[in-house]
Amino acid sequence: VPTPAPDDVRFTLPESSSAHLLSMLAAKATLLDEWFAVALERNYRAPDHLVAELLSFARASEAHRESILQIVGERGRWLAAQNPEWSKLVRTRDANPDVWRHGSSSQRTQWLIDTRRTDPALALAELRKSWGTERGEQKAAFVSTLAIGSSADDQPLLEEALDDRRKDVRRAAAEVLGRIPESEFGERMAARVQKWARVERKLLRSKLVILPPEEVDAASRRDGIEDRPNPHTDYRAEYVRQAISSAPLSLWNNMIGEPGKVMGMSVDEGWEPILHDAWSTAAVAQNNAEWALELFRTRGTATDRRLLPLVPAKALADLLRSGNGDANVLHPGRAAIYDALRGPWPDDITRAVVAQWERVAARRADGGAKAGEFSRYKYSASLRLAESRFPYSAVTLLDRAAERARDPDWRQTFARTASAITHRKTLLEELT
Repeated sequence: VPTPAPDDVRFTLPESSSAHLLSMLAAKATLLDEWFAVALERNYRAPDHLVAELLSFARASEAHRESILQIVGERGRWLAAQNPEWSKLVRTRDANPDVWRHGSSSQRTQWLIDTRRTDPALALAELRKSWGTERGEQKAAFVSTLAIGSSADDQPLLEEALDDRRKDVRRAAAEVLGRIPESEFGERMAARVQKWARVERKLLRSKLVILPPEEVDAASRRDGIEDRPNPHTDYRAEYVRQAISSAPLSLWNNMIGEPGKVMGMSVDEGWEPILHDAWSTAAVAQNNAEWALELFRTRGTATDRRLLPLVPAKALADLLRSGNGDANVLHPGRAAIYDALRGPWPDDITRAVVAQWERVAARRADGGAKAGEFSRYKYSASLRLAESRFPYSAVTLLDRAAERARDPDWRQTFARTASAITHRKTLLEELT
């Protein structure tokens, strides 16, 4: 007989909120992330009679699995452990190394992930002990877990992994080492960059000159610099890209100055996109918000989307504002930036988006050979995003747009979007 489920002293979700949660999960509603954030912040839990149904949703929905497991709490985890179909949802977070020593490959990987979040030294010590006997196909996954809470303490094992006979293990080790700017690996990469790049000081504008090597030595190959075919560049440029991607960004601050000054330097034709790509990779790996912001200011809509979570909301909004009144305010090139800007969006950006939809709706109503290009279906992504990011005040704007719309499809779309925002307001206010 299993031990009884533990009590959960959190507030039970109101009946209406529970019903709405099930319907949102069934519809995969865009509101779910915001709803879960509010519900968990206000210390709500699922009622006991819905725990089983929610566990079934958790099994099917990877995107919202963790949020569902939080809302069902310890009682949900207890129930999941009793059912083979749900038991895999319950990941052990026990620091006891027995799971690591005797579990399956997936269980051991998960133990490393969980333990790196709570006790990185223990996870490292256990992996270090068994490293010599681990199978090659498992090593890469194990090494990748060291990216969680990576520090200088991980260097000895990662340096050993650079000498592994399997390429995937060596690549994983190099990737993690690239996240530790103060590592010996980073120093070696910085030394290569300093050999392959120099600054030519000029009166009006300094120039960054890249001198790619014809070949790289064995030490460079050990550190992960490979011959990587690229249809847009030659192999020598790829050597440079890989070294800059893995070198500490502080190198450039020491060589040239702040990121804005680095970006402002002239370079020979063809090198700018390579440098921007390499600096972007380094900024993501090193979680460097200062470099991410400067790259965003320089690249604009061409910014590597991996950087966008590091860019302040104000900078994202300022770029979108630069196109207010421009017919391309919803150009596909801006989609990733809209997606990265969390809601509620500022009023001026909201107005600009609605105004753009109205211009499109008018073109659709005017007809003509290209009327199909102005169908609401072409704008489904921005319409869906607006349902969860627009402020509540947008309902008035959308109602007016519906009244003015001459195209019946767009009229219905404006009304439906306004209704979705009103519904969102109702659902979130239920939790207050």
